[in-house]
Amino acid sequence: MLLWINTIVRRPKLATKLNVEMSRVKSVEEDYGKPLTPERLEEMIQRVTGWALLNGAQRKITATEACERVEHVAITLFPSILPADVLRKAKSLQTSFQTLIYKVANDHEFMKECFSGLLSVDAFTKQLWDIYETVTNEGPAQEISLTITRNDFMMEPAEEDSAKENCKQVEFNTFAVGGCGMANSMVDVHRYSLSLEDIPFEEKQLPENNSIDGMARGLVKAWQLYKNKRAVILFVVEPCTPDHRWLERGVYRLDRSIKVIYRTFPQLIIQMSFGENRELIVDGVEVAVVYYRYGYAPKHYPTDAEFKLRLDIERSRAIKCPTLAVHLAGCKKIQQVLAEPGVLERFIDDTDVIKDIRSTFVGLYRLDAKDSSKIITQAIQTPERFVLKPQREGGGNNLFGDDLRNYLEKIKESPERSAWILMDRIQATRHRNRLIKAGLGPECRNVVSELGIFGVYISTPTSELENFESGYLIRTKPEEANEAGLCEGLACVDSPFLI
Repeated sequence: MLLWINTIVRRPKLATKLNVEMSRVKSVEEDYGKPLTPERLEEMIQRVTGWALLNGAQRKITATEACERVEHVAITLFPSILPADVLRKAKSLQTSFQTLIYKVANDHEFMKECFSGLLSVDAFTKQLWDIYETVTNEGPAQEISLTITRNDFMMEPAEEDSAKENCKQVEFNTFAVGGCGMANSMVDVHRYSLSLEDIPFEEKQLPENNSIDGMARGLVKAWQLYKNKRAVILFVVEPCTPDHRWLERGVYRLDRSIKVIYRTFPQLIIQMSFGENRELIVDGVEVAVVYYRYGYAPKHYPTDAEFKLRLDIERSRAIKCPTLAVHLAGCKKIQQVLAEPGVLERFIDDTDVIKDIRSTFVGLYRLDAKDSSKIITQAIQTPERFVLKPQREGGGNNLFGDDLRNYLEKIKESPERSAWILMDRIQATRHRNRLIKAGLGPECRNVVSELGIFGVYISTPTSELENFESGYLIRTKPEEANEAGLCEGLACVDSPFLI
């Protein structure tokens, strides 16, 4: 384990192996020998959060009736130090991961094998699977699909060289990936905070982030492929949430002729109809692309009407983002099976790509195998080494520590254990930063970061039309915090200071 380094070292650049090691326990602020006084810290917080609001790093205030009232999102005061090769590797893997997930989604027999033991104990996934099976048996009305993804990693010290870091996969998100707008704005926020403190940096050390531009380009390309200039893009949203507006602005900047409409599930149940050739019609307007920002959690489907709505959309000619097949391919169960020996070879021929993808995996364990009792016992005895995960999106669903132990004790002999996977807890690289979030003090503290890489994938079952990486998101949280979600956890939006 690395020792704390308490001396303040003044130097203009962070480039040597020693500096990389120091960056594990020091912040940019500390590393340049410029600790903030209480008075200066108060001024910095006021100015930097104001700059965050100006640049769009904001969220809706929930405890208000005013739909447009916002406050700055939780942020780090300074960017967090990150080795440039970690960001480079994570970005380089994105297109390979996207191809892999699409191949999985189009392998019906593989999907069936993966979910065979899960459907009897997970009612929500079973409902989604039934929709997927119905559409698969009928044949899709639309062969083109659009997927906007985010591949999440945490950084872990490399065993062979403590000065280096490996990126280890947390999960691959295929549904309603969030944070792109806030991530887009943080580079300017942190360039501003560094400049206020006269901390030197090169432009390439805080790299530009093109997440919105790339995702909007994917939506526009899908709309063009639909080949009806009068058709609209439908954003399926939660009531009163601003997260998707960044994407609408990106679409508008690329092509002002494209109309974007917002609808909730309850609105669509009333307003949606179909044309003669399965065209999706909302309020008399044909829909070219359906982009889901809602529909990933059981609470989004309180009645059978919501499941019927999802089935009807899936049956339509509209291009879906994502399709139900891709939605299911992003489940934790698929992640666990792909980590098993020999499974990647079913989908990938290139041995170098297989090696690179597999290098990001940590231990993932099914709980319903004949030999699962051994790993279950280990997790009960040492719960701090593991995370227990269900097939859920949206954050706040995983179990840690005593909660993990107690729940495993409860289900270890029950069929219900099939609905969960066990994952080695990533021993994330620790560093230092100030977190500006309600409920947390602004003192410089021990933190860990999660790196998400955005991407866009468009294809038919036989042809890959678009496949590109589209920027990044960094979320930083106290080292003792479990959840890294911006809504459900203690995470703050961050950006990388590359060394």
